[in-house]
Amino acid sequence: MAIDIAAVKAQFGSYYISNPQNMQRLRSILYQPSVTASYFQDRPSDDTIYRATLSQLNRIVQPFQKAFTPLGTTKFTPNQFDLYKLKVDMEETPDDLESSYLGFLASQPEQDRSNWLFVRWLIEIHIKAKIAEDLELNEYFNGVYAAPTAGTAGAAGTAMNGLKKVIAGYNTAGLTNMGAGAITTGALETDNKDFVDQMEAFVDAIPELFRSRLDILFMSPTNATKYKRGKRAKYNTAYAQTSELLTIEDYENIKVVGLPSMAGSNLIFSTLADNRIRATKKAALANTLKLESNKRVVDILTDWWESLNFEVPQFVFHNDQGLI
Repeated sequence: MAIDIAAVKAQFGSYYISNPQNMQRLRSILYQPSVTASYFQDRPSDDTIYRATLSQLNRIVQPFQKAFTPLGTTKFTPNQFDLYKLKVDMEETPDDLESSYLGFLASQPEQDRSNWLFVRWLIEIHIKAKIAEDLELNEYFNGVYAAPTAGTAGAAGTAMNGLKKVIAGYNTAGLTNMGAGAITTGALETDNKDFVDQMEAFVDAIPELFRSRLDILFMSPTNATKYKRGKRAKYNTAYAQTSELLTIEDYENIKVVGLPSMAGSNLIFSTLADNRIRATKKAALANTLKLESNKRVVDILTDWWESLNFEVPQFVFHNDQGLI
């Protein structure tokens, strides 16, 4: 890794210009906040495998007779999924900044480079925000875990299995939708109003017992916008008006939410709120970075465990698109 200031030196010169406004004029790129994880319940523990069990009792009511005729079986169905260990490793040489316009970030009279303004600024303005963005855009939905090659930084989207991989796996195993699998929608409609019809039919196909208890229908931001426009066009005519453009019309307990992590996907899914699990171990370390100063080089590192998944796969309802 390196600090890339070639463009700054080419534009402003290879020397420092002292100006009290330099820091105010140092702007930062916009990063995508982590959205997906906020809809999943944190379940911290010391385990690296999350385990849960679904219990159910079959029929027990029967016609009366004097004889005692016991009936009923209590069944337990286990589910488990892995947590993934993620990390951040960075190496910076702040001295590279001194003979440039950005020298104010390296002007502290400290031998220990980890105490220089640049390192504190980098952590607070960029690293923490970039961790959230990398998780949201690369891992939480699209991630497919791949064991890293020794001594080589892992590729984007290989740190964990994301929700698309998770749902596809449960569907292949015949677990989702109470064992019935994907709800068939076919290709998603391009017309806004037709898309609303399609989503209403999708929700109608979810078992009735669950429809009144679901809270969110997750999809890509583009599809969520399409739904909003389609609902406005379908229902806001003449005197019939609706202000709730991001709910399912006949099931207003279900809100349509577009997740940045699902951008470009046509997968649609829903589940019970308490079935969405973010299992973690040492999660606080993701925002608590360790600094190691070796001569004039500063290493910035941390590691933690986490996984987004579902406690009961049978309670996940999804369509037949975007599973690959």
